[in-house]
Amino acid sequence: MSSSVAEPRLLPSEQLAGQERRSRVRVIDALVGGKDNYAEDRRVADKIAQVLPGGFEGAKRLFTEDFWFRVRVCRMLLARTEVSQFVLFGVDQCETSAAPLHKVVHRDAPDAVVVYVEPELDSATHALEFDTRTNERGPVVHVVHDNMYDPALLTRLFESSSVPLDDSEPVALLHCATLPFLPSDSGTTPAEITAGQIDTLPEGSFVAVSHLSIPDGAADRAAAVRAANVLDETVGTRLCRPETEIATFFGGLPLVVPSPLTTAPALVPCSKWYPAGPLLEQAAVDNFNLGAVAHKGKPWPSV
Repeated sequence: MSSSVAEPRLLPSEQLAGQERRSRVRVIDALVGGKDNYAEDRRVADKIAQVLPGGFEGAKRLFTEDFWFRVRVCRMLLARTEVSQFVLFGVDQCETSAAPLHKVVHRDAPDAVVVYVEPELDSATHALEFDTRTNERGPVVHVVHDNMYDPALLTRLFESSSVPLDDSEPVALLHCATLPFLPSDSGTTPAEITAGQIDTLPEGSFVAVSHLSIPDGAADRAAAVRAANVLDETVGTRLCRPETEIATFFGGLPLVVPSPLTTAPALVPCSKWYPAGPLLEQAAVDNFNLGAVAHKGKPWPSV
């Protein structure tokens, strides 16, 4: 699980005090108990913690489970499909006991191509330490500073001579812990963003999405909805969306079944998507983050 104290990963501490611009990465860092964040990030994190059961402890568990969801998605696709290209939106946002996600991928597939897309310049600059750019039958990691909320983004990536993606081969696209932070005044919706990006994906590709949602049966649901509405009004971020709306983010593509124990494709809490073993420990906050994977192309075997 995540460590209790994160090591500094962004700007040196003497440079942090002068910057108060909110950052998705730094807000998540504040939520999971890190120290690479500013006062404005902590203010937003405090409002988000009011929405989730368990406050900051609940948030730490939720975003850590989101990371492990991404790990399981990548490992499942590597084990059961021909996918060897991964586009990861956002750099790793919390400390875990695992290596960065691209290293997890390369343990299973040393020749895989991993492209991180990060719109925040500070975080993209930090992630450049991952960037290998070239490859002779070895691991490839490329970091792109660009707008992951642009429906036309993948078109630019495929057309760029510096981005090592092959538009004739399937791609795994991971939009995890990103869409809840889409600015409300962006002029586009999550469904429009993912629809444009899905249209650009080659046949045989997969799309993974996770998004926060307040379950209908949650204790204090009304209070959580009120807090989420206040967050939208004061911060301009629609943190939680109904499950029915999140389902539209897959562009009508068929979902992959979430577990060998079922044949019914569905959105599920991220902790329940292909869990590594029996779920010995569950928490109420787990149900606040839904995830699924969809497939573009011919029907894909369910199990």
